[in-house]
Amino acid sequence: MIRWEYYTMPAADMGEENPLSDIGSIEYIHAGYEVTENVEPEARENLGKGMINTILPYTIQDQYNRVRKERKFRAAVLENEYLKATFLPELGGRLWSLIDKEKNRELLYVNPVYQPANLAIRNAWFSGGVEFNVGIKGHNMLTCDNMFARIATTKDGEEVLQIYEWERVRGAVFGINAYLPAGSKVLYLKDTVENIGGGDKYTYWWSNIAVPETPGTRVIVPAEKSFLSFYNDGHYVMDKTSIPVRNGVDESYPTHVNRSLDFFYQIPKDSDERWVAAVAEDGVGLVQMSTMEMKGRKLFVWGQGTGGKHWGNWLSDGSGSYIEIQAGLAYTQLEHVPMKAGEKLSWTEGYTSVTCDTDDAFSTDLSRAIGAVSKDLHSKLDKATIDESLRYVVPEEFVSFKVLMNGSGFGALEEISRGSKVSERYDFYTDSLDNKQEQWLTLLKEGYLPEINVTDCPVSYVSGKEWAERLEASLNTEKGNHWYTYYQLGNVYYALGDEDAAIKAFEKSNEMKANPFSLRNLAMLNKKAGNKKLAAQLMLEAIALKPNHIPLTVDCVSCLIGAEMYDKMKEIYEGLTDELKARGRIRLFLALAHMGLGEYYKATEIVNKDFVMDDIREGEVSIAHIWLELYLEIARLENPGKTEEELVKIRDEKYPIPAEVDFRMHE
Repeated sequence: MIRWEYYTMPAADMGEENPLSDIGSIEYIHAGYEVTENVEPEARENLGKGMINTILPYTIQDQYNRVRKERKFRAAVLENEYLKATFLPELGGRLWSLIDKEKNRELLYVNPVYQPANLAIRNAWFSGGVEFNVGIKGHNMLTCDNMFARIATTKDGEEVLQIYEWERVRGAVFGINAYLPAGSKVLYLKDTVENIGGGDKYTYWWSNIAVPETPGTRVIVPAEKSFLSFYNDGHYVMDKTSIPVRNGVDESYPTHVNRSLDFFYQIPKDSDERWVAAVAEDGVGLVQMSTMEMKGRKLFVWGQGTGGKHWGNWLSDGSGSYIEIQAGLAYTQLEHVPMKAGEKLSWTEGYTSVTCDTDDAFSTDLSRAIGAVSKDLHSKLDKATIDESLRYVVPEEFVSFKVLMNGSGFGALEEISRGSKVSERYDFYTDSLDNKQEQWLTLLKEGYLPEINVTDCPVSYVSGKEWAERLEASLNTEKGNHWYTYYQLGNVYYALGDEDAAIKAFEKSNEMKANPFSLRNLAMLNKKAGNKKLAAQLMLEAIALKPNHIPLTVDCVSCLIGAEMYDKMKEIYEGLTDELKARGRIRLFLALAHMGLGEYYKATEIVNKDFVMDDIREGEVSIAHIWLELYLEIARLENPGKTEEELVKIRDEKYPIPAEVDFRMHE
């Protein structure tokens, strides 16, 4: 049975989407990696392949706050006599809750609040439930967006929940068919990625499963080896280790791990035992299993350090800790999976509770713990192997569909653009089209892109050679030869990897009509090229055309600090509205300006234990680094004549980094 209802929880406001295009803005997608000698050549083959240089045509979601108010989210609930599963289609289709009704036990970590933070490719991300990440490494582009949701019914009256969307960077459709038949103790998910009508490309899939972290939680997986990944300043490090004991510590217990780490378990390629389990002290927990296509299993821990604990609290109300057990198409998350033109990838996941004898589950003999989990999960299956039990269980043929909600209109726009369907499985309804597609429909149907006022913000972007050709053709029309066509064309060129053409288009756009958006993009490209003074000057011109615009102002003050124009930064700050002056990231830049001018005590009025920056990034250590630098200078002022070593000791004793501002994921 599937029903459509509301799920209510305190939620922060997402705010408006940032209308500025991603020109080197997302540091995460540019992060490099290094591999130790422990990782064999075969395992390195696909590392780093299929990366992207921009999140265009998506926009950045960075205008959220930390003021939480009660909000109703639309929810799809699947329930039988054993399980109750709640999905939130307007939050990326996340499986938010899975309750074992027999034990009256929540199997997932259910965040009591919705609090976005800067952890995803588009910035905004939230913790809890099961997130389905597709297309590009990292958290789903659509993790905070509406998805299409509908109930598909078979001729026998069986119901399947379908959640799906058109992913715009890869140009592929992805979807989840959720099925909970009567009498089943397993929730089945049939996952698909379709590359219909496109060329060869890469894809990606990881199901990220948040479960409670209790003092005795153990993660059990049928493997003896694991890749080990951790994030240091600006890059990843990939290593390989035996499990569960490393350096004398049994790291199958997450609370034994001090720092933030990823364990990518290497289940043998020919093994049918494709599963990962998190078992609490009483021997009860969650197990995720799948057909053979899902090669990878992972454990992510925030770790027991100050920064990791702070992140867990920052994402919630501080009432509980969580870890993530994960499952993906590759062995690690530094890989993408090649996908041929016309190819359709499909596999099935199963989620269920697991109950083990505690002596077995927590035995120092890992094979005994593995056997206990395997025995229990197989008792819930009707065939000899996991693959046989899962592969054909979810119905594929349907006679009717009931639409619960629409996702974006970009799937429908793509079908209009192609004149053909983009999916053999899902439908993209024309009533999903809205103002974000309106200008592009005009370009398709009338042959020109409508002009907008130079101070009106762009509402959406496109990418791909076909759109470049249409915009180029628009320039040959009377109505389409204007600054805005050149601006949009510059973004398409940039997404295609042609920076020279992008620069020429942005310059032509600003030449035709001075506009803040082309000026800003030229500034970002100059900043990227190391031309810091020019970048700052261009940003000053941009904000003069559109003052007190939050994203433009943030980019401007960032460029001013990069160019060491500290007095100008302070001057700009004094002219801002109170709302902008109060924003944490802008205040942090002001602190840097004070420090650049030697005004260290002024900087301490900002950088102290009460400092809050809503959009601090995962892995970002700017506050910690600035704190260490600032208070070393304070110690120097207070203790003239001391050696550097003495000053560091004084600083660390008198001005230790407060937990409130410590987001370091490694010490």
